[in-house]
Amino acid sequence: MSDHLFLATDAQNSTPHERLHHSVPQRLWDQGLNDPVKQFLSRSGKGIRAELVNELFRVSGGSGDAPRAISEAIELLHAGSLIIDDIEDDSNERRGKPTLHREIGIPLALNTGNWMYFQAFDKLATSPFNSRTRHRILEVTTRTILRCHEGQALDLSARIDLLSPEEIYPTAQAISRLKTGGITELAAWLGATAANAPRETRRALSRFGAGVGMCLQMFNDLLELRRFANGDERSDDLRNLRVTWPWAWATKIISGTELSALQQQLGQSTGETLPLRKIAVQLISVVGDRGQARIESRLDRELARLGACLELPESLGRVLSKLRY
Repeated sequence: MSDHLFLATDAQNSTPHERLHHSVPQRLWDQGLNDPVKQFLSRSGKGIRAELVNELFRVSGGSGDAPRAISEAIELLHAGSLIIDDIEDDSNERRGKPTLHREIGIPLALNTGNWMYFQAFDKLATSPFNSRTRHRILEVTTRTILRCHEGQALDLSARIDLLSPEEIYPTAQAISRLKTGGITELAAWLGATAANAPRETRRALSRFGAGVGMCLQMFNDLLELRRFANGDERSDDLRNLRVTWPWAWATKIISGTELSALQQQLGQSTGETLPLRKIAVQLISVVGDRGQARIESRLDRELARLGACLELPESLGRVLSKLRY
């Protein structure tokens, strides 16, 4: 992202807010905010949400890329959520590097993540649309982020070892729909709204975005489990007893007795790596290939449903290929 995301350095700015900023040495703003933001945003990620905004903007009739404020707001919301998630999960690594709170401390990382949320809203509030459209964009975004936090509350509080088999699938589904499904639905809706698409098109793209978001969460859950089973060090989901999609799929594949035994093993593991890795190997042996097949199948269904009412470019399929092994 471009440097215009960060605090202004032009001493000629004349608003009271800007004069207040300029009364403090630039190095302090850099140390407290600019450098942590730049540091995190410079890390490579999939960028699926921002790409979806642009793709669906064009699908909806827009020309070129979506307005920068829209795609950057989505990236800021996502990045801020990752920083906060890493703090809440006590994670050690993000995108191949130490998590931000490990590098700069929890207080500064927490403030950086929260600032990204509000910076995203500020971008949307000043986006190049008429006042009615901006109001609607802010309304939908606020509701989406509220629901994301509701999903996060469920994610943090529900323990896989304490759920009955019949509770696992709907809990995983609710978490994914509220969190990843919600933010990806927002990305799709924003792309369509920026293109001034008809209401039915916006609805179709919102449904598509929600479905893709669910697939994205499935993919992330499966990928972390697979990598940990194969020797990677990251085991946040298992260590924190999270209700993830591999567990949800397992409810459809193995008996309740087998599943309960695996849940009990996890509950008694005390977070040590060797017991956790044994559980990961058992779970991935049960759901690995089937889980990936479910992701592929759902992606195909979502594309087919959207393609039934809109002409889809090949480039959209290439964006979604990041969710296929």
